[in-house]
Amino acid sequence: MKEIKISNIKPGEKLAYFIEKKYPNLPLATLHKALRNKDIKVNGKRINDANYNLASNDVIQIYIDDNLLYGLPKQIDIAYEDDNILIANKPQGVLSNNEGKSIDEVTFEDYVKKNYGENITICHRLDRNTSGLLIFAKNDNAYNEMLQAFKDGYVYKEYIAYVYGTGFEYKSKKYEKYILTDNATGYSKIYDNYVNGSQKIITEVSVEKENTKDNYSIVRVLIHTGKTHQIRAQLAAISHPIIGDSKYGKNEINRNFKKYKQMLFATKYTFNFPKESVLNYLNNITVNLDTKFYMDKLQKG
Repeated sequence: MKEIKISNIKPGEKLAYFIEKKYPNLPLATLHKALRNKDIKVNGKRINDANYNLASNDVIQIYIDDNLLYGLPKQIDIAYEDDNILIANKPQGVLSNNEGKSIDEVTFEDYVKKNYGENITICHRLDRNTSGLLIFAKNDNAYNEMLQAFKDGYVYKEYIAYVYGTGFEYKSKKYEKYILTDNATGYSKIYDNYVNGSQKIITEVSVEKENTKDNYSIVRVLIHTGKTHQIRAQLAAISHPIIGDSKYGKNEINRNFKKYKQMLFATKYTFNFPKESVLNYLNNITVNLDTKFYMDKLQKG
């Protein structure tokens, strides 16, 4: 059960609309079923009216399973597992972890810990609306080794993105640029040359498919650096923003394709650990996301 005390709200805001905003991954069918079953209370009274008017200081109690509220899967899709690490598919719309903050939301790390024990630890993160493979460590040695590997570039990450437009200037290109993130807005901007505070990034983009009829392309992206919004900002900088990206894309494009979460998927990991690493056996392993999670996911409206 989730309890929400409303501190400030617009007069006349509807109950269903408020819950939709609070839990964007909650299926509307599930919400309306809960209302029909009177599984939602306001100030201790069971409510079955989606248009019930809320007011400041109201207390809402929602009796819906956390998995449904936060868009968590019924079971965790594991791409790879051994005694040291676990690599699982994070769904779109789910936070990777709480980043050390106190939040009232179940994250993917929380969910993995619930199923695999408290000792398991996330080793990196994906943006909320980016889905795909996340690496977890099962012990301290593996965690420290993997963390260092990300810093030293021993982990190679590939992504698939659905982007707007066709007719790329280059079918395959390695972009060596600089990125600067505005801490106030969280927006990252790409520069051709170093500017004060910027960091160098290397991003390889290869065109996999072009759909000239619907004016979109599928690209494969390999990143040699892992900076905030690197892929999203770089693709936007070459005038091929990711479809569904509200920060770096265009609203009219997203509306046209009826996509409001970026169509970006972490699909492949390969490794190059030094010989002395306890994880060097991973160098012989390629971990891929099952294509069912990212292929044919775009239908133009």
